[in-house]
Amino acid sequence: MSEQALRRQLDLGGPFSPVLIPLVLGLRRKTLLRAGAVSVERRLAGISTHWYHVPGRRGSDPQLPVVLIHGIADSALTWAFTMRGIARVGPVYALDLPGFGLSGFPPGRRYTTIAEHTRVLAALLREVLGRPALLVGNSMGGWIALRLAQLQPELVRGLVLLDPGGALLNGRAAWQPFVEVVTAPDLRAVRRIYRQMYGHVPLPLYFSQRAFQSLFLRDPVQQFVAVASEDEFFTAEELRQISVPVGLIWGERDRFLPAGSFEFFRDNLPVAEVLVLRGCGHLPQYERPRAVVRFVRRFARRRLGGVTKPLVRRLVPSG
Repeated sequence: MSEQALRRQLDLGGPFSPVLIPLVLGLRRKTLLRAGAVSVERRLAGISTHWYHVPGRRGSDPQLPVVLIHGIADSALTWAFTMRGIARVGPVYALDLPGFGLSGFPPGRRYTTIAEHTRVLAALLREVLGRPALLVGNSMGGWIALRLAQLQPELVRGLVLLDPGGALLNGRAAWQPFVEVVTAPDLRAVRRIYRQMYGHVPLPLYFSQRAFQSLFLRDPVQQFVAVASEDEFFTAEELRQISVPVGLIWGERDRFLPAGSFEFFRDNLPVAEVLVLRGCGHLPQYERPRAVVRFVRRFARRRLGGVTKPLVRRLVPSG
């Protein structure tokens, strides 16, 4: 039997396919909590928001919090393999964006705009952390982190972007193939997403195609993609306005984002430190967690030295 035929049968895994990813995420959450992470929930910018907090490890800088921001159809648990390593930089906060993970939706709606995500992130920094943070964002999470750095740079110590989204390129036309794949995810589209997203697709994923399909069929993905407008994307001029230190990690085999995305960010972000990971796809935190941790720690040490003053509007102690 060919590998392709085998993968079709694996779908397939019968009744286990729809529940495999939720089961894995549940186990990952339990492991994270047993390792010392704290699950926190409070209202931010009018939305019930959840995050995981890991205290800084011995020798880290308590005045340099790190906020981890996931991408579309994902959750804070995407950072489970990197949180403890990054806690050697400072206290870590892995955010569930509104509509994903354990966070709620904006009142009366089943999706969240980039502007609303950005307001929630800003509220976390002002009201919970009380000081500027290093933001580490993957995909849509990098887009949100960049937007906050552009609009409110006083809240951001630095950025580490992992295959960020949001490049305008030549407008909606550049994103149309992406839109078509993620808004019509039959099982053929799911397998296409696998090939675009991963440098090397883990074979167990073919057991969970229906569970993966359900992640993209949810309202927060479908409605967000449907209403996204060109003015939410970054132009080259906007990227050149970013004034905080930037690190860029890119998986060489990322085909999930439109062609030209890497060059757009590489060429327009001012003085970015760049790491290209060979054989890696769209999710370096999954495929190369050690390389991500090493880069973040080195970036923080070399680019973010020095003490910053707390924000005036701090309302509660961090943690």
